[in-house]
Amino acid sequence: MTPVLFRKERSGQFKDSITAVFPTLPGSPGCMTCYAHIGQHSSCSFEWYASTVPASPFDYEDLLEELKHNVGYDDLKVVKRITGAMRDLRNAAERRVA
Repeated sequence: MTPVLFRKERSGQFKDSITAVFPTLPGSPGCMTCYAHIGQHSSCSFEWYASTVPASPFDYEDLLEELKHNVGYDDLKVVKRITGAMRDLRNAAERRVA
């Protein structure tokens, strides 16, 4: 299973935008992989993550469907928070790629 969290921007140009965060998949160094309707796959920092709020199932339902049916993530597990074990998996994966 691939854990995913859905976050909502609090303010600014992208206020209320929804982003899927994959806490076990490394992005750029020190970051996680994320996905949004616009921009699609990217990297996000833990600092950015902390600046957002959880999205409701209503907010993220269309993005979840896009991930499953159009992007090919067929093993997603929606989780509520990033755990230490998830960070450890991401760090280990990042070391393997480096």
